Amino acid sequence: MTAPFVLLVDDEVSFVETMAKRLNKRNIQILQANSGEEGLEKLKSNPNLDVVVLDVKMPGMDGLETLRHMKRVSPVTEVIMLTGHATVDSAINGMKMGAYDYLNKPCDIENLVSKIEEVTRKKRAHEEKMQDWEAFMESSSLEELMVPLAEYATVSEEANILEAFNALGEAQKAFDPKRYRHRAVLVLNEENRVVGKLSQHDLLQALEPGIKESKERKTGAASQFGFSQKFIESVSLQYDFWGRPLENLYKKALDQKVKSVMYTPTEGEYIKVSANMNETIHRLIVGKHHSLLVTDGPDIVGIVRLTDVFEFIRLRLNTMQHAAVEPID
Repeated sequence: MTAPFVLLVDDEVSFVETMAKRLNKRNIQILQANSGEEGLEKLKSNPNLDVVVLDVKMPGMDGLETLRHMKRVSPVTEVIMLTGHATVDSAINGMKMGAYDYLNKPCDIENLVSKIEEVTRKKRAHEEKMQDWEAFMESSSLEELMVPLAEYATVSEEANILEAFNALGEAQKAFDPKRYRHRAVLVLNEENRVVGKLSQHDLLQALEPGIKESKERKTGAASQFGFSQKFIESVSLQYDFWGRPLENLYKKALDQKVKSVMYTPTEGEYIKVSANMNETIHRLIVGKHHSLLVTDGPDIVGIVRLTDVFEFIRLRLNTMQHAAVEPID
């Protein structure tokens, strides 16, 4: 391990100078500050600091206030509090605020060195994992995660609802059983380009009587605006939703064209195949989408689904968790 980089913050000038000389002899790089304000400025200008050794009791900005500001400036920089007998409670409060540990003044130099080396290893191991995570998110491509268009359920825009039901069922049966099943159908025009999407909810909703007259139900507005389940059920009874014989539903499934009920994807639901995982997750979260259409130039080549992204990240987080519990050499 390379030499720890430490900032000593204490208003006792002689203490700081003496401690700096003793720590330098033990291969620890030192910066000095004699107030909370000065310590904060040195942290801002030295973001690669490993540890701050911070006195609790100082005039002006005391140790706890300095700690609070430091954690906002550099959350990963670890802090060891130095305390006298009268300020032990404050040091304990500092640990609740994010300090790594505290030592009583005057502290044993070997104990301090041991704490500094221990917390430096912890901080650098955390940084290494964060760098691995960033590299993983930047390098992970949609090509390894997306479902190719050929494996997805598709129908012509001239197809009826029954054909859409069957297309989804067939695609689910043929899909990799280890992955989440499809929950949507893509609608293609005469040039075999994607012009719409149909979720399972859309397909069921298409069979409701009066579907075209009820835009609020199309968007789920009844529940979104806070109407109770009892109210929604009473409206359903009033309009006799799903109260028709099955043969009428079958006829509706044959007569209803998918293009009359399909959803047209918005600009935010397309993403380039070259996009990394950071951009993909951001697009899914901000747009609250369940899937994105993956493009390669003018062509749609696949679909990236929220369920697959979720599983991808879950597995990566578990890998990092297992690595985190391994002992540090």
